[in-house]
Amino acid sequence: MESIDNLGIKDKRHVLRIFVRTIIFLITLLVVFLIVYMSNQRHGEFFLRDSSGALDISAYNFEKNGRIYMQNGWDFYPNEILRPIDFISGINENQPIYTNFSISPAGWASSTFQQSDGHAGSLQMDQTGVGTYRLKMKVPENSNLLAMDFPEINCAAEIYVNNNLVKKIGKISDNTENYQNQESYSQIILQPDDEGYLDIVICCANFTTPIGGLTIAPALGTPYQIEWISTVSKIWISVVITLSLLIIVAGFLVASTFRSKHKYYYFMLIIICSLSYELSNKFIIALPGDWNKLLQVTFYFLLMFIAALYFASIYPKEFDFFGRIRNWDIIVILLAMMSFLIAYWIAPHLLYRTSSLIANSVFAAIINFYNFFRVLHKTPRHPNEGTFHLISSVLASVIFSTLLIRSPQIYFISLHSVGIVVLVIGTAMYFTIRYVRNFEKISMFSQELEVAVQEKTGSIAKVNAELVNANQMLIKNEDARKKMMSNVSHDLRTPITAIRGYIELIMNSKNKISQENLETYLRSMHTRSVQMEQLIDDLVQLTRLESDNAKLDKQPISLKDMIESLYELYVMETEGSGKQIILDLPDNDSLTIMGDPNRMLRVVENIIVNALRYTEDDGVIEVSAYRESALLGGESIHFSVRDNGIGIPAAEQPYIFDRFYRAANAAVNKSGSGLGLSIVKSIVEKHNGQIWVESVEKKGTRFHVVIPAANRNYNGNKSSAKTSDPSAGQDA
Repeated sequence: MESIDNLGIKDKRHVLRIFVRTIIFLITLLVVFLIVYMSNQRHGEFFLRDSSGALDISAYNFEKNGRIYMQNGWDFYPNEILRPIDFISGINENQPIYTNFSISPAGWASSTFQQSDGHAGSLQMDQTGVGTYRLKMKVPENSNLLAMDFPEINCAAEIYVNNNLVKKIGKISDNTENYQNQESYSQIILQPDDEGYLDIVICCANFTTPIGGLTIAPALGTPYQIEWISTVSKIWISVVITLSLLIIVAGFLVASTFRSKHKYYYFMLIIICSLSYELSNKFIIALPGDWNKLLQVTFYFLLMFIAALYFASIYPKEFDFFGRIRNWDIIVILLAMMSFLIAYWIAPHLLYRTSSLIANSVFAAIINFYNFFRVLHKTPRHPNEGTFHLISSVLASVIFSTLLIRSPQIYFISLHSVGIVVLVIGTAMYFTIRYVRNFEKISMFSQELEVAVQEKTGSIAKVNAELVNANQMLIKNEDARKKMMSNVSHDLRTPITAIRGYIELIMNSKNKISQENLETYLRSMHTRSVQMEQLIDDLVQLTRLESDNAKLDKQPISLKDMIESLYELYVMETEGSGKQIILDLPDNDSLTIMGDPNRMLRVVENIIVNALRYTEDDGVIEVSAYRESALLGGESIHFSVRDNGIGIPAAEQPYIFDRFYRAANAAVNKSGSGLGLSIVKSIVEKHNGQIWVESVEKKGTRFHVVIPAANRNYNGNKSSAKTSDPSAGQDA
């Protein structure tokens, strides 16, 4: 993780504010979840029994006090399927019965009851089996019609009221072959008998889950009060769906302003999968068999995977821990998700095991921690979006952690759906605030633009003056060009005049010319013709290089070998002149570039020759080349030639690479057309390189050429130096 110590004071404060906001948001979110959780619980009451053994609630006023939750006071008959006829005909006296049995989220697997001696006891049954619940109540006299809901009965049941079968859920049987499980939410209407009694018998069978029978205390009240439970729940689901659809539709408009849209699509998939998870609840759609659980667990794992994709897409690719592992983390998560889903779809009974629930929770915890760690790692590097991304990761972790929470709720408002609403509203607020701020910035920029336009309008006169100065500069440059053309014409006329003079001398000579003089004349004529040919060749080559159609025969070139070859050549040429050439190249680096060999040879040779030409006989020329890191990544080869010659006047240095330009002091006793450096500059630029000069008049000049490097093939950074003067040693 990038250390915060590496950030500036302003960035440190910004990152600190991000963490503080995230902590405040997390505490606020947990408080909201806790309030929703605690205020949405079914808490049962205790009622006394009358002389017949029925719970006496005859004094309870439903209209005034609202519904009650029948958590306590049940009779439970374990390992028996008993129907009302069995109680009428009389049950076996040895039949075990647990009175004052309490409904708990663990079902009959672990429930409490009151023993006959008044002490509390507990029931421990097998994870699967059958059992019968019975509840007799004496209701108020004016209660002609009541209702009761059964949010969760695992996993098959028959409900009888006053000896009448009013509801069947799945198919009960003490034989696993005839048993059929089903999960559903049920509401029944209760009509007391003439004496005001209700006798409710619920026989259950469960060979599927570790939690059997009633797991949530039924609510008892007027039909309106019971119906209000499902109405509020459906209104909540409608609100969640409506908000989600609004954020999806509005989000498409927002996403059109994004450079990268795929992270938005992942976000929308998270919303869609969250909705699908809620809609696959048995309260919304009761499907037969294991379909509700299979669909929910499928959307559960899809949510984890899409969340990993989302948090992997919100930041650009960087060469850090996450950049080095590339997408292997996503592949591992995908394989793990597919393994879980394949196992559950092939063997649905695994869904009901406690170990499966633990495995699902561990998988979600790992993914959420990994997503949070990714965002935490990236936040110091990208603080501008840090608040939104860090809060998003915290919110996702809290939301996904609530997916598997089971609780005896009054209304079917899951904590997960509360998290979805917070996510949707928070996202809408974030983008609203962001676009309002952008609008304010645009308004401010518009005002600044108006001021700028006024300033620009007022500066037209200044611009016109600058244009006049530029025009004068162009005239001056044109004069310089004409002057240089005159020099070129002179350079062409001089060898032509010399050649014609020698020819006329030979033709008009009355005496026979000696062989020695004839050879001298011919050598002079040849030298002059070579000068003309070189000048014309320079003009043609420069014209071609400056055209867009110039082609380079690029291939790997060892710049080190090229420089050493030229070094050997010019060392021999300078013998006896007193000039000294020093060579500094790395030992184990060939300094390879991709380039045109002939043209790069022209660059290196031209710069070295210039140094020799404008250096006195006791001068020193230093030729060096080395590898360095490029500004925009990669590596480059830096070649330079330094001399202690006549130098270039500071005022003329900006023009030395122009066509036909020669510095004033360069023309003294020196020949040249002013095209050499123009050609060199064009060749370097065609190779995506740079060239510049550093010079002090009468002290010396140093030319620099930087070309992108090819493959690196050396194992060290040691360098050696060569010199044409033996006394210079190896430390030159």
